[in-house]
Amino acid sequence: MRRFMFAILLVGFLGGCSQEPQTVDELSRAGEEAFDNHEYARARKYLTKAVAQKPSDRHLLYLLGISYQRDFLYDSAFHYLKRLDLLFPGDREVNLRLYKIAKTVREWKSAIKAIQVLVETGDPGEQYHAELADLNLKVKNYKVAYYFYRKLLEADPNNPSYYLLIANLAAQLDSLDISLAVVDSALERFGDRDEFLVNKGLYLAAMKRYEESEATFRYLLAKDSSFLPARLNLAHALATQDDRAKKREALQLYLQLRPVADEVLRLDSLIGALREELNIKN
Repeated sequence: MRRFMFAILLVGFLGGCSQEPQTVDELSRAGEEAFDNHEYARARKYLTKAVAQKPSDRHLLYLLGISYQRDFLYDSAFHYLKRLDLLFPGDREVNLRLYKIAKTVREWKSAIKAIQVLVETGDPGEQYHAELADLNLKVKNYKVAYYFYRKLLEADPNNPSYYLLIANLAAQLDSLDISLAVVDSALERFGDRDEFLVNKGLYLAAMKRYEESEATFRYLLAKDSSFLPARLNLAHALATQDDRAKKREALQLYLQLRPVADEVLRLDSLIGALREELNIKN
């Protein structure tokens, strides 16, 4: 009787073990079934084992990546979809997923590459100009960012933010003449807006045109004497000129600004240097 019961238990145990998927086909079917039932953790259990046996299978890798995405596990989703993209470059379906997930995990270069594939496989390039400008700016690919912001400006010349972005990118590319020309065109179109005038003053200072920079910041202060950026940058423009009276004026401006700005700007070092240059004791 005991032998009979032991045989029944053994058969039951072996029967239970035999129900667990083992082969790639079995694991794939079990994973797909779990995926279709929205049991994504269970799907990953089987699909991971299947991928271990068949590591270059497009369908398995894709399904595994999506099962992570569905549970908001974006880093793992990106890992498998990126692996899939390396194995099958130019796959539109894969890059549609990568495009969204790469931005979520802040993998900007992968997002750029995914967009390139989407454009190559049929999407109109114009719909990605804004994203490509922003993404290339994030990865400090300033030349490409400049190109796409120029395209955006051509399409929408009444967007003031494009002028500032283009001007600042030109400055990053050591093209201050272009920066100045862009800001001047913005001033002509939009009028004497503070953000354009501040940037113009900064570009002029960077070009060592200090008197023109000074004049720009004085003009801003004439409009609003409390405008902190204008007061600070006027002080900088004055301090760099070989004129004792202007250096003394810069010192007074720094002293006035110190109570409100010193924690951020560390004006004490500038004040100390000017006092030493002017031979003024504390």
